[in-house]
Amino acid sequence: MTTLLKNCRLIPALSDGWSGGLADVLLDGGQIARVAPAGRADDAQTVFDCGGKTLMPGLFDLHMHINWAYHNGELRLDDFKIFVESCVSAKLYLDNGITTIRDLGSARRVSAAVRSAIEAGIFTGPRILCGGLILSPVSRPAEPDPYNFLRFVSGCDSMVRAVREEIGSGVDFVKLYTPLLPEEMHAAVRAAALHHKPIAVHAHDLESIRLCIQEGVRTIEHGTYIDAAAIEALKSKSTYLVPTLSVLSHEVATPGYTPEMKKQLLRPLLEANAQNISAAWRAGLKLGFGTDTPIEELDRLPGLEFRMRQEYCGMDNLSLLLQATKYSADIAGLGGVTGEVKEGLAADLILVDGNPDEDLSILYQRPERVYTRGVLHIPERR
Repeated sequence: MTTLLKNCRLIPALSDGWSGGLADVLLDGGQIARVAPAGRADDAQTVFDCGGKTLMPGLFDLHMHINWAYHNGELRLDDFKIFVESCVSAKLYLDNGITTIRDLGSARRVSAAVRSAIEAGIFTGPRILCGGLILSPVSRPAEPDPYNFLRFVSGCDSMVRAVREEIGSGVDFVKLYTPLLPEEMHAAVRAAALHHKPIAVHAHDLESIRLCIQEGVRTIEHGTYIDAAAIEALKSKSTYLVPTLSVLSHEVATPGYTPEMKKQLLRPLLEANAQNISAAWRAGLKLGFGTDTPIEELDRLPGLEFRMRQEYCGMDNLSLLLQATKYSADIAGLGGVTGEVKEGLAADLILVDGNPDEDLSILYQRPERVYTRGVLHIPERR
């Protein structure tokens, strides 16, 4: 199936440096087969005139949970309901132009089941990277609720076994909670490396952040209290920071908390993010784009992560677009696969009416068209 997208406006930094004015982009077999100046004759089974609207890479969410059923006692005890609700959430990501998601822990490893359903062609959904269950240091006397997304570990042997079993379940990476003993994190990184799987670590505090850098994990999730020395160390490492400001917004609904309660409770974290994540960006670190927020809330509050990073960290439009596309692709190990409008890459694309590099609010609404591996998805207009 070939599709020609005519008269597209491209953003050079997201399109391999394109400088040829309006472009015609040919999609073939799920990939971008050609990017050429507009008006070039191409035979295609389907032709769509973009009319000068902006074609850009699909967005990423590198820190999300496809299902929040562990907050819902009735739902979380029914695997079928969890699966169906998770499929609905996956579609909602596409509605919002998010074509790649990285699940940082889901009840019953349901994100892997959703990924399999999408890959089998049962429905059209985003590209999913799965993290399985989160490996957490023992902090209570009993084993966790099996419908939660945690798996408790204690000591190196326990950690190695858990890492291997999570990898055996088909995950794309392994997620850890802190605090961990240095030897426990070292054991996890070594065990995962044997299978060429990266490690992602939930780390707000500075000690855990330093340990992540020392052990060479792939991503530090949140990174709230990172300092100047750690930022400097990351410049020469293949360890990346994935901030998540959306989850700190008082606008996001949290069971049991009023917006005012959340504002008071989360103010120190938000202030620390404003100072430290801003410093990381200004130092030139390549940051990932994550939200740690239910897609239902992001759909209700479109563009929230963009807004939060701009308001609290002062990030400019182009930096944010790079974080949400090209940089996140590189961090997720998908550089050269997706994340740009470029010949040979996957046709994971969105079409928006306006110039988001000049006016970021263009992304505070659903895109007009979404392509995921070349398959067209038209979001319902609201």
